Amino acid sequence: MSSNTILPLVAVFTLSVGASVALAQSDTSASDQAAPAKTDAQTTAPKKKKQKKHTNKTELDKAERGNPHSVIYKSRKSSAPNPTKEQIQAGESGNPASVDYANRPTSTHNPTNAEINAAEKGNPEAVPEK
Repeated sequence: MSSNTILPLVAVFTLSVGASVALAQSDTSASDQAAPAKTDAQTTAPKKKKQKKHTNKTELDKAERGNPHSVIYKSRKSSAPNPTKEQIQAGESGNPASVDYANRPTSTHNPTNAEINAAEKGNPEAVPEK
C-alpha cells in the first residue's frame, strides 16, 4: 500500500476507537447518575439460577422418572450378591419342576414299539422301519 492510503485508514480507525470509548463512558456515567445509591446488600453478586438436571432428556425419559421398573431409576438397590448354592437349594426344595426333586413319581409304563412308531409318524428324521 502506498502512504497516501495508509494515512486516511489510520485516521478513520483512530476516530472510531475514540468515539466508541467516549460513548461507553457516557453510557456508564448516565446510568450511574440515574440509579440510586446501592447499599451493601445490593452490591453482592446476584445468585445464579440452577440449571435443570435433565435438560437433554426426552419426554419418554422424563415420564420414566420415579418409576421403579425403569432402567434409569436411581433409588433402586444395587445388585445383590450372587446367591450361594445352599440358598438356591433351599429355594428349590419341594418344587416339582426342579431337577433335584426327589419325590417325583417315576413312570412304570414302558412304551411298546407300536407306541414309539406312532409318535414318530410324519417325522422326516425318523429311522424307517424294516
